[in-house]
Amino acid sequence: MSKELKKYMRNILLSTLLLAAAGGVVFTHMAPGKYLTILPWMLGFFAVVTILTFAYQLRLAKKNKALFTRYSMLVSLFRLVAYSLFAFIYLTIQSEKAVVFIICLVVIYLVFTYLEVSEISRISQKYK
Repeated sequence: MSKELKKYMRNILLSTLLLAAAGGVVFTHMAPGKYLTILPWMLGFFAVVTILTFAYQLRLAKKNKALFTRYSMLVSLFRLVAYSLFAFIYLTIQSEKAVVFIICLVVIYLVFTYLEVSEISRISQKYK
């Protein structure tokens, strides 16, 4: 396992823990009764998908810059479809807390996307 992947995994896991702690504070003090039991699973799902897609992109960046550029958008599309499918399934089954779920989904998506884009940008510059 490369040091870039280890560093990225550490950052994702730290971000996951911080988001879980922030969720605990928000749902305990600011929005009691609105807690989503799916939240820990959602954080885990996002973390796993993000780490797997990052590892794939990192391998491509090291191996072939042209493939990395070509497949980078496809990987983002795959991730977006996976997250959308996750949201669709949850909202189909459990729709009474839809607004809270969507807010959590957007916050988690933005945090993980920011981490991935900043790290992929840095790595793609390194392997030019």
